[in-house]
Amino acid sequence: MGLVRVFPSVKSNVSIIGLLTAAGLLVCLATLISFAGRFWWGFELATHFRVQYTLALGGSTLILLALRQWSWSALFGVFALLNLAFFLPTFQEEASATPAAGNSPTLRALLVNVNAENRDFARLQGLIATAQPDLIVLLEATPWLLDQLRVLSQRYPHQVAEPSADPFGIALFSRHPFIQSQIVRFGDVLSPPAIMATLAAGPRPFTLIGVHPWPPVSADLAEGRNAQLRALATRVRQSQHPLLVLGDLNLSPWSPWFSQLLADAGLRDSRRGRGLQPSWPVGWWPLWIPIDHALFSAGIQIQQRAIGPTIGSDHYPVIVDFQVSGS
Repeated sequence: MGLVRVFPSVKSNVSIIGLLTAAGLLVCLATLISFAGRFWWGFELATHFRVQYTLALGGSTLILLALRQWSWSALFGVFALLNLAFFLPTFQEEASATPAAGNSPTLRALLVNVNAENRDFARLQGLIATAQPDLIVLLEATPWLLDQLRVLSQRYPHQVAEPSADPFGIALFSRHPFIQSQIVRFGDVLSPPAIMATLAAGPRPFTLIGVHPWPPVSADLAEGRNAQLRALATRVRQSQHPLLVLGDLNLSPWSPWFSQLLADAGLRDSRRGRGLQPSWPVGWWPLWIPIDHALFSAGIQIQQRAIGPTIGSDHYPVIVDFQVSGS
């Protein structure tokens, strides 16, 4: 009878250990592959899930410790810490290099990838009414959506847009007048449209860029996106004004191309010190990653950054409060 009682327990323990080690080794392999993300677009996809890797490996480590599997728990613990190191700085405050002037107004920008197939206009309209942004960048803006947004013309009289039935239409709505505005294409002439607008809504002008590069779902599209990011960095460096970049960049902060963009453009990530703030995909929380970004240059100070409510899209909105320095 004693053997009958013990045997199922032993079998169960072996099964748990085997499953945990197999799953853990797969996550360790994905972690190693992620370090080669710069060399192939498929490897880059493995860079985006640092948080998920950390949680999976951390949980496996604790369970294996309880089961006295010292070697496996040590290995998985090391890999968990390795992934944690990538996003831990997100929770650490970063001192602003350019404090805003005391008389500088706080402006609110709203970034929304609305999803070209989304027809739930009421929720978008409700978000705008609640958030009361000064500036609205809409990605995947269709002709249908812009027709619905005519109701905003009095509150947002200054507009520039290139709508499209595909996922790469774009629009900017502003309470404040543009000094200048234009539709641009970063990269070649077939690249998705972006918007550059210079405004005077504070002590000095600033430039806002709305951008939505190609999704890296093939080698050609990944290279196209990277070329667009390089062109964006060049344009940012040429700007004579403080600059705010809002966009679905189709990459997470842990992609090597994101780090390259920040370094080449001299931009900073508004998420720093404010947590992970994942924005995609809505409804699939185990896969949540931040791909909708608000980046800023010297001369801009971020006061607050938050993720907005769902509006029927596969992306969550991003809301950013900022000031422009006086010098």
